[in-house]
Amino acid sequence: MPTDIYILAGGGTGGHLYPGLAVAGELLALRPAAKVVFACSGRAIDRRILEAQPFPFVPQPVRPLPARPWGWPRFLIAWGRSVILARRLILDLQPAAVLGLGGFAAGPGVCCAARAHVPTALLNPDAVPGKANWMLATRAEVIFTQFPSSREAFADRLRERVRCVGCPVRRGLTGADRAEAVAHFGLRPDRRTLLIFGGSLLAEALGEAVERLATRLSEFAANWQLLHLTGSPRAEQIQRALEDKGLAVRTQGYCDRMDLAYAAADLALARAGAVTIAELAATGTPAVLMPYPHHADRHQYHNAAALADSGAAVVCEDRQDAAANAAALRGVLVPLLRDAAALEAMTRAAAGLAARPSAAAAVAEWLVTAGGRG
Repeated sequence: MPTDIYILAGGGTGGHLYPGLAVAGELLALRPAAKVVFACSGRAIDRRILEAQPFPFVPQPVRPLPARPWGWPRFLIAWGRSVILARRLILDLQPAAVLGLGGFAAGPGVCCAARAHVPTALLNPDAVPGKANWMLATRAEVIFTQFPSSREAFADRLRERVRCVGCPVRRGLTGADRAEAVAHFGLRPDRRTLLIFGGSLLAEALGEAVERLATRLSEFAANWQLLHLTGSPRAEQIQRALEDKGLAVRTQGYCDRMDLAYAAADLALARAGAVTIAELAATGTPAVLMPYPHHADRHQYHNAAALADSGAAVVCEDRQDAAANAAALRGVLVPLLRDAAALEAMTRAAAGLAARPSAAAAVAEWLVTAGGRG
């Protein structure tokens, strides 16, 4: 007999874990006595995020699929150990349902749950499914997506399983007070704020491009300030370079108050991960998006199109060279910092986006209902 326990399997990046945390919160809202357990990766980012949460988590030794043939032995050993761990977890906990959060860390839990006939679903917030979700799709009863176009990326026989509900975002992300946000980050209330972030450690290229634009950005020092959220080891160097040009800059590493960061922002410069897109839409934040260029399927470019097509964002190509990125960014960012009317038009477009704040609740409701079948 299944218990009132739910396993959320996945991790490796905040982009996989934060939607899971949003779903976990809705599960507890629906069933206050429920227990939620995360089966995550062994990466430090997973521990950093989950240790601050009230949910137990089990790191798995599972590794990403290797890009080189000589990586396969270590991958297979880690996979075998993770499958044994997942089997024990499912046998011991007897979960009502399992949700795969995407990424390599979702694999063992989803595979073992499906084999044990535990109701199983997948989250696929990116426009294009990653390798893990593409391979795990046959194991899931339902595939929850953010974009309607994602349905076409799955095999014909799987498309009836796809439900477009949006990307789960955390409760409390919207409605934060700007004055509180300004005070929290030590910003000046009389200046507009450019928020720069990239998700985990992917913001380094953004920071380097902005550093090279320091002289040009100094023209806006009287009206704009920068809030730079980055894990880059060059963060202090970038801040000094900008401050030397008269710019007010606040730099912070891991940020656990993104609600306040969005509340402070008049414009964002960011990557285009699925969660970022969902949060920009939910908070109505206009953005310059520089999609991460190294994914083979270029899914961040597809993600960014949703905001760009609405007028709420402008896409800037990552040229994979700091000087080239600075040149490309200058042509996109500088006009927006200068042109208040253009920025206001983007802000109105962002505010009018059809964000889906009920996505997390829709996923949680399916888990509870499916789990109740046992």
